[in-house]
Amino acid sequence: MDLKYLAGVLKYVISTVCSIGLVVFLMYHIIGSLTSDVDTASISFTTQEQVSEYDAYIFRGESLLYTSPGDVGNINFLREDGTKVSVGEEICQVYTGSASSESGIAIAEIERKLELLNNSNLDENVNYSDTQLIDTAISNAYYTLLSRMADGAAGYAMAKSDDLIAAMNQRLIITRHVENFDRQIRMLESERTALITGSGAAAESVYSDCAGYYYSDIDGFEEIFSSEKISNLTLDEYDSLISSAADVSLQKNRQGGTNCGKIVTEYNWYIGVRITTEESRSYTEGYTYTVIFPYNSDIRISMILDRMILQADDDRVVLVFRTNTIPEHFSFLRRQTVQIVTETWEGYKVPLSAVRIVDGVQGVYILEGYIVEFRRIEPMCEIDGYFICRENNGSEEDADMLEMYDHIIINGKNLYSGKIIS
Repeated sequence: MDLKYLAGVLKYVISTVCSIGLVVFLMYHIIGSLTSDVDTASISFTTQEQVSEYDAYIFRGESLLYTSPGDVGNINFLREDGTKVSVGEEICQVYTGSASSESGIAIAEIERKLELLNNSNLDENVNYSDTQLIDTAISNAYYTLLSRMADGAAGYAMAKSDDLIAAMNQRLIITRHVENFDRQIRMLESERTALITGSGAAAESVYSDCAGYYYSDIDGFEEIFSSEKISNLTLDEYDSLISSAADVSLQKNRQGGTNCGKIVTEYNWYIGVRITTEESRSYTEGYTYTVIFPYNSDIRISMILDRMILQADDDRVVLVFRTNTIPEHFSFLRRQTVQIVTETWEGYKVPLSAVRIVDGVQGVYILEGYIVEFRRIEPMCEIDGYFICRENNGSEEDADMLEMYDHIIINGKNLYSGKIIS
């Protein structure tokens, strides 16, 4: 066998294999630069809030109303809660006689049903063709009640269960199962009138002695949590107020008259919140904050931090917030949980998994057509696996910065500016 021939063949085979390997290597990297499995997501603009939750106590200026001394059977209230009244306006009619406790309970139950049915009727601006909004409201109310019941807040669930029923009734109107609840309301109003007038003869009418907003119920804290106490309130006095028991004697005045409600005499009302000195560093007196009231269906009210009450030998602070906003159907339950928004961030929502450091600059890769580009970001906060990043203001300084409608590359290998993705 010719050894020289075999050596030549072997040399040729080795050379061919090396050439093929080199071609495969080059093709792999060329193809890798042209193709890549990447996942992208469009930029979304979001608002995130930092919220702190506390127990709050409501302070208001309130004037109590009383009947004349004597036996009172039932009271026919002529004004709904929250109604604005003027001086001398007729508030209610008082009937004398020995009305039974069963009659009073029946009237109270009718009042509750009337409120429920009035809330069940739809306003004119409701979209009758779409059930999505009302279905969402029903779902939220249902799961909120379940959650509060699980937390042991049975009182809250009882108070707010009618909201769920009202929402379900509204759905019946939207889906054309009923037109409205006007007939049922008229029947209940007639039944209420019969019960009230049946308790005796109308002895007198009670008129408002001041202007303001009328409420039929009192809770016994009207003179305890009076807005008159705000200006000189101390930390020790606040502690004393919140440990006070309701004054049941307010149901009767000194002359023996029966209470028939109250008039809120001031537009401004206040909440007091007790926090720690450390927590108080997030607040500035005179600033306006958004306060959320979960008991009132998470209604949001802008309130000014009117006072910060401190005491030298105490590490607690009382914050006093003020507002003149009185939302419709707002419950002024004296003690209720509030959530205060201490900081708000508005910007781009960027997944942490997409963030890269390139040449010491923090940013993300985006896909412009088929080309990979790098964009700088400026995170303001980190929440739930995302950065909230400052918005691009369109200036020359922000030319290299992420902007709205960019497509962020969430997952991808061997990324670099200029890479072609097919």
